[in-house]
Amino acid sequence: MGFRVQANDLDSYASQVGRAADDIQQAGKYSQENSDVGVSNQGLIELIIGAHRSVVGEVNSAMTRAESVLRAAETEMSKSATYYRNTDTSTARSMDATYPPSKR
Repeated sequence: MGFRVQANDLDSYASQVGRAADDIQQAGKYSQENSDVGVSNQGLIELIIGAHRSVVGEVNSAMTRAESVLRAAETEMSKSATYYRNTDTSTARSMDATYPPSKR
């Protein structure tokens, strides 16, 4: 049993990871557009609003980091698929060169 890579499957997974990054980006955009609480800054409610804004900031920061990681993973998986595709072709050529010519 040996190690085998299906480059097309790796490309497909890279695309799926890219779609996840798109989803995270849209979720972050939604969070930014729909999390503002427009209330006066007086009284007890300001304590809650302050905490809310802090949490929203953390959520947006986490989504930005997650999107960045997913984009980098997509790029690297695509590069890996290309590498394995080229390596397999190169290895096959080298192997074929060791066989005697066929009598056709």
